[in-house]
Amino acid sequence: MMNIKKIAFALAALSVSTLAAAGVTPAQIETARGAGTLDQAWIAGASAPTKSIYEGWVKGCQAGTGSIFTAQASSSNAVTPGSLGNFVAYACVRGTRTSVLYHTVDGGSLNAFTPFTNGTKLARVSYVGNASCTKLATGYTDATNTANNADVYKGCAQSGAAIALDATGVQTAANKSVNAAALASNPLAPQQIVGGFSDVEPTLFSTTIGGGNVSSFGLVSNAFLGQAFGVAVSTPLYRKLQEIQGISESGSSYSPALAPSLTKGQIASILQEGGAVQTAESWFPILGEDDGEKVIIQRRVDTSGSQASSNAFFLGNPCLGGNLLLPTTTTTGNYQVTLNSGSGNVKTNITTASNAAAGSRYAIGVLSMENDPTVENAANNGYRYIKIDGSHPETGDVVNARLAAASGTYPFHMEMKAFVANTAPAGFQRTIVTTIVNALKNPTAAACATLPRGLTLNPDGGNTTCEAGVVKAKFTNFGNNCSPAVLYE
Repeated sequence: MMNIKKIAFALAALSVSTLAAAGVTPAQIETARGAGTLDQAWIAGASAPTKSIYEGWVKGCQAGTGSIFTAQASSSNAVTPGSLGNFVAYACVRGTRTSVLYHTVDGGSLNAFTPFTNGTKLARVSYVGNASCTKLATGYTDATNTANNADVYKGCAQSGAAIALDATGVQTAANKSVNAAALASNPLAPQQIVGGFSDVEPTLFSTTIGGGNVSSFGLVSNAFLGQAFGVAVSTPLYRKLQEIQGISESGSSYSPALAPSLTKGQIASILQEGGAVQTAESWFPILGEDDGEKVIIQRRVDTSGSQASSNAFFLGNPCLGGNLLLPTTTTTGNYQVTLNSGSGNVKTNITTASNAAAGSRYAIGVLSMENDPTVENAANNGYRYIKIDGSHPETGDVVNARLAAASGTYPFHMEMKAFVANTAPAGFQRTIVTTIVNALKNPTAAACATLPRGLTLNPDGGNTTCEAGVVKAKFTNFGNNCSPAVLYE
């Protein structure tokens, strides 16, 4: 009898160990809900730092318990956070409780605020307890930090539809109604976001679409993280720019030192409504020749932080009252514009251009530097970053893409914001955004090297462990992206 008991105890211990080393399953989430040990929250906003937000979430998880759920079809072989679509959820064990964070990046940064400022109804992944998703045979593996590894479930149900905007840039009444009904019919998951993250402060967005001063709805705070953005182009356009500039490089080599360069003014003239390139409906103003290639602009929607960052950086809007890089959709003619709800859409569409027939190969857009084409799947890896005014975002640091921004030599660098709504319930839901910020802004000395790609720490955030000019930025605008950055240390 004693031996049987010992065997039973050993099997029980093995079972617990096995569970601890495997990602949380839908069944375990449902069990935790029934036992009262499930925490859930929903955030929204910027798509550009999706991978970074995921990694901030993971820092509070027990090792080996991570799972990612996405509405993306299982036919896609993408597994990296940031390439899994605009509707995802992360699950793990945090302390003694099973926790799920629903994350919607559809529409971008402004949608961290619009559910409160103008009543936008967002969609999300449906409740993932007992969800009928497909678990991939091979999950997400991060070679640089195995703590980020996770099981990946695809084809999960989605409550609501992608955001649809009217001509004024706000959600259509029909879309709002559909999403409100879908959320109500999925009551076991959160019904409202608790806040989220924005690439920039809400005042860089027009009040007519839900931006401006949001202090009556919640607390906007510095995330104490800076984010480098890059101008991404299709590989055929990259090579053509090199040819025009007398740079010789071929094959699979894309060295930052040999990357082609465009001035800030040239880029603005490509992207700006009414700029020289749109007026000409040709690359001639940039290339000095017209080789029959359409100008294909992969822009983000008005609610996107990447778009707001581009408006501020390239045209001084609204900071200096400059023009907007107006995202007007045009699909005919030789100057074509596509509006993209998420950064993943931009990557996919630029990659499509890279693989297209002659005449449709030259595409350009803006992405945050957390996006790395060398680790993307085939559907998303056909883009490369160019220099701005001779400076490349990956100079001296191809893997982490932050040295140039941290040292102040690369200019397209914005400081992020976090938002917690006044209506966020106490406990896990009220604290999760701040928990993620704290996990990312003040890493241990050993963790400095694993800060997500493209991110820098703000020098005024209190960190004393990471090296200034390498991981921690030497310059800051103190969270005001309309202000010039000043040397801090």
